[in-house]
Amino acid sequence: MEEKRKEKIELIRKSFELKYLKKYKEALELLYKALEYDDYNQDSVELLSQIGDLHIQLKNYDRALDEFQKALAVNKHHQHSIQKCYDIYFMTEQYQKALKSAKSLFSENQNTESAYNLIQILIKLENYQEAMDIFNSLDEELKLDCNILYLISTISKEKRKLILEKIISLDETHEEANIDLAEIEFNKGNYDEVIKYCINIEQDNPLALYFLAVIESKKKNYSKAIELFLKAIELDNDKHDFYFELAKTYINISWLSEALTMLKRSINWSLIKDDNKNLDEKYLLSAWILIRQKQYSKALLNLNSIPESSAFYNNAKILTQAVNLENMDIATVIKELEQLHSSENDNPFLLDTLAAAYKELKLYKKAIDIYDRALKYYPESIYYNLEIIDLLIDDKNYQKAFDMINNFITKYQNCANIYNSIARIYYRLNKLDEANYSLDEYLKLNINNPEVYYFKGLILNDLTRFQEAKTMIYNAIKLDPTKAKYYSQMARSYCGLKEYDSALLYVKEAIEIDQNEISYKKQAYDISVLSGSENQIQIFKNQLKRSEEILKMNRNY
Repeated sequence: MEEKRKEKIELIRKSFELKYLKKYKEALELLYKALEYDDYNQDSVELLSQIGDLHIQLKNYDRALDEFQKALAVNKHHQHSIQKCYDIYFMTEQYQKALKSAKSLFSENQNTESAYNLIQILIKLENYQEAMDIFNSLDEELKLDCNILYLISTISKEKRKLILEKIISLDETHEEANIDLAEIEFNKGNYDEVIKYCINIEQDNPLALYFLAVIESKKKNYSKAIELFLKAIELDNDKHDFYFELAKTYINISWLSEALTMLKRSINWSLIKDDNKNLDEKYLLSAWILIRQKQYSKALLNLNSIPESSAFYNNAKILTQAVNLENMDIATVIKELEQLHSSENDNPFLLDTLAAAYKELKLYKKAIDIYDRALKYYPESIYYNLEIIDLLIDDKNYQKAFDMINNFITKYQNCANIYNSIARIYYRLNKLDEANYSLDEYLKLNINNPEVYYFKGLILNDLTRFQEAKTMIYNAIKLDPTKAKYYSQMARSYCGLKEYDSALLYVKEAIEIDQNEISYKKQAYDISVLSGSENQIQIFKNQLKRSEEILKMNRNY
């Protein structure tokens, strides 16, 4: 008998070692062997409950319940087994069974854990009055338990803030109470209070990071805001829609491609969660960006998703006029927009669409005038400032553009797009080294814009730095493999390196993507001449000839 007892103890000891090493299956095997030494007495209760714990670790919840029920068949008052049954029932949404276990625990011993469990399940079952009655029956010490108080705060609308503040007075690091208070003050716009509560929380709380990100964005600390948003999204596992505010922050600094990506995620989140809050605004902003990117059919899909009953429907009609710039007589569209502008002159979508129409007609001064008016209504808009600067460049008014740039950098030194504008001026002035340096400054702030890599590659090609140009253009293609001009520019790099076979491969890709662009066929012909391949020369000569004939016919028509 003594030998069997020692064998049993050794099995249990080894199982604990394996459990510590997270080798739960191996630990289970040893405990089942140890159980063979028992005859379902009080000792077996502890073994059965330990076996149940290991099944929980393996997420075998039904097996775990079986073991705990076996333990309770021997000792119906075994607190650990009842508690674990409650935990499993609550987790697996078997709430009536959880309630029975919670009441059993509370009747046996009215302590912090049993009181918390009973109030928690009563609230889950929406038995709020019974939950309050249980709370009021507790002794004063239990009533001051922060976690129990927090449960009560969730059902006490009138006293909620007072209860949360009481919790903070007892434990200023209580995470849920700090988050709820931060949210209350955030919704009121009391941002200093929000910061105060968020400081008390661990740095890995996604909601706290989100609140702080929005505040940083409102302070125009956009780099910090973006950093906080991205960290919040990473930690949140899609529980909240943090994408929308991040998208608006990207729009504020004219990172439109990044904004569009976040808007797509935000729309998908809304559709999956069946949450229509801000959905129409998301469609509208997506359409606006798609129009800026000349993706008109996709823009229309978003605009058509906005119902007539929506508060954003009128703006959707305005943006539809922007789509019509591609399909209709521009003068007709401008007339319609000007009529709207006479009665609704502070609408940002209307102002932007009208300015875009003027820009399309190369009426740069008129477009600048519209954006100047827009700035009067929205003086802190980075987007409007950048648009005016780029229009001044289009209008070859470089000195005034530089004056605006200098003022802009003083206020918004971390805005990447301003360095692209500077590069555009230097490029037009044939100051290629200065343009290249400006794009380096851009890439220090944003490494995800394919157009900037393309522009930098183009400049490096102009400087005959073909190997460096290849690297830049490769980055552009990697970020956006759909642009024909990227492949054409890469072909230029290879041509400069006298690697004509590779150059031909890239220019063929450009032709494949945009078969209507005659310049790519001309480039392919020129490269084939340099390569000396008579077969390739003839192929591209014929393609070029056909394209020129088609172009001539279209002009005559």
